[in-house]
Amino acid sequence: MTQTTRFIAGDWGTSNLRLYLCEYKPAAAAKILDTRFGSGISQIKGDFEDKFFELAQDWFEQWGEMPVLLSGMVGSTIGWKDAPYLSCPVDAAQIAAGRLEFNCRGISFSILAGLRTQNPLGAPDVMRGEELQMLGWLRLQKNSKSDNNSGKSKRLFTLPGTHNKWTLVENGAITNFLTAFTGELFSLLSNHSILIAKPNVISVNQTAFIDGVDAINSLGDAQLLHALFATRSKQVLGEMASADASSYLSGLIIGADVMGASKLFGKVDGVTIIGEPSLTQNYALALEYFGVSSERCDPSKIAISGFEAIFEQLHEKHEHE
Repeated sequence: MTQTTRFIAGDWGTSNLRLYLCEYKPAAAAKILDTRFGSGISQIKGDFEDKFFELAQDWFEQWGEMPVLLSGMVGSTIGWKDAPYLSCPVDAAQIAAGRLEFNCRGISFSILAGLRTQNPLGAPDVMRGEELQMLGWLRLQKNSKSDNNSGKSKRLFTLPGTHNKWTLVENGAITNFLTAFTGELFSLLSNHSILIAKPNVISVNQTAFIDGVDAINSLGDAQLLHALFATRSKQVLGEMASADASSYLSGLIIGADVMGASKLFGKVDGVTIIGEPSLTQNYALALEYFGVSSERCDPSKIAISGFEAIFEQLHEKHEHE
């Protein structure tokens, strides 16, 4: 008989907490029984224990004790516990083994370690939480019925957000990554500079966006810094509507990000984009412009699969003890 177990998975970042009550069966996709949302660590003044149990206590009352897996900034120096960094390359088994374990109110907690690397620019780089997306994608590929050997290939991932993570996966292991300042730079320039006359425009004008990507591609020996002011001057001279300026600026920044990463990581089998639809669409457009094939994935589904990959490692270890 196939044994069914339950665990709680938590993506606890700077801005948000997402808790998932998961039901696990070996060699099958985890079933999400319930979901809870809470405050990110930047909004909590040290009372992490109370905040967690406020959300999850009734799950324990209904289902009994079960392990908790947490990832993200909850394991940073400003989080609940300071989890270590693991050096790349690492795979699911090594990430599971490198977790920080502790007990609280009779419950076993594991906070996953972050990752560290020397990125393609030769600089130190770190990530916390994003690694689960790659592990989740690998697990889904492994369990799919298609014989594409995706887990044995060289594939590049991009995870758009405040700090975009370009991550290289080879033969089932995360081998290197590079953080790009794209999201935060766009926010700063949109809201605290003269470039955008009408900030916070939500809709994207794809034509204006591609114009920005094209401008980056034609820079030659110049760089992004030399292209940014055109966002302002085009509006002043009537060459671009103010409503399209945000899309143009986004095209400049994302175009520079995609073009730079493509050169640094070289030839890969394709790029997997994991993130919210509004951001993944822009990256897909920029990658297509540069002739790079891509696929877009739902971040929630992939994250749960990543937690499942870690739980699978722990479950198998327990079964053999």
